[in-house]
Amino acid sequence: MELRQIRSFLSIAETLHFGRTAELIHLSQPALSLQIRALEEEVGVRLFERNRRKTKLTAAGFAFRDDAAAALSQLEQAIRRARLAASGRVGLLRIGFISTAGSEIVPDIVRQFRELNPEVEFSLRNILTAEQVQMLETGSLDIGFLRLPIGGHAALDVVTVHREPFVLVVPSSHKLARRRRVRLREVAGQDFVMYERAYAPGFHDLIFGILRDARIVPNVSQTAGEIPTLISLVDAHMGIAILPLSAVKHSVASVIACEIADPIPMSEIAIAVSKGSRATVIDAFRSFALKRLDPAGNSLHANRR
Repeated sequence: MELRQIRSFLSIAETLHFGRTAELIHLSQPALSLQIRALEEEVGVRLFERNRRKTKLTAAGFAFRDDAAAALSQLEQAIRRARLAASGRVGLLRIGFISTAGSEIVPDIVRQFRELNPEVEFSLRNILTAEQVQMLETGSLDIGFLRLPIGGHAALDVVTVHREPFVLVVPSSHKLARRRRVRLREVAGQDFVMYERAYAPGFHDLIFGILRDARIVPNVSQTAGEIPTLISLVDAHMGIAILPLSAVKHSVASVIACEIADPIPMSEIAIAVSKGSRATVIDAFRSFALKRLDPAGNSLHANRR
């Protein structure tokens, strides 16, 4: 039984006219008759009663018509979804992101991709960098937006998509709060709140390296695993912090972000995927994101690097 036979049958069942159907599907009438005869032989019953005056469906034809139409529709849907899957336009994407990427990057890029690919489903989770790395390597996460650096992970393909400056975050009542720019040596001896190393070792070590280069050994009064929590700790006068500018930009806490005058690295966010076998939809989303996320354009003060 061939698809063309089913389509021809359904067309005749609608027009009840072999000649008219032959014209509609651009087929000769004898060839159409051969298709229907072959279909009836396959089914084992007559589907049409036909004479020189008219064509009509038999009882078997009526029964076959409804199920055949439903089956053809389902098969055409399967073909369409297979083609979409092959082009990365259908499937489920499990995306992890750090809190900063959740406000700066992920919502817009997901919205744009979904508008072009409405049949792609998303599972979005706020996940710390260290856990994202582990989940990407074990295959329980498809795409990660994580904070750099993450050290050597040969199984991952990592590309920077966002750069921005670090700032010194102080309470609004701090003596430096009215200063637009400060040098790190001005905060020597003060208490710091720091990111917990277990959750993002590379990021933690980067901040300590920045302070070390400024010849500061920080007195760490408290650590936390989320940047919003660190901002709240600064607001509570537990200490000061060095954080990405965007983290403070979206905060309602009573804190001030001071530009750091020292030559220091930029804060970077990357998109990461496994280098192993990946679903086409993962590659489609990654390519889409890389085209639309320009790290230089995302940098708020790129010339400082």
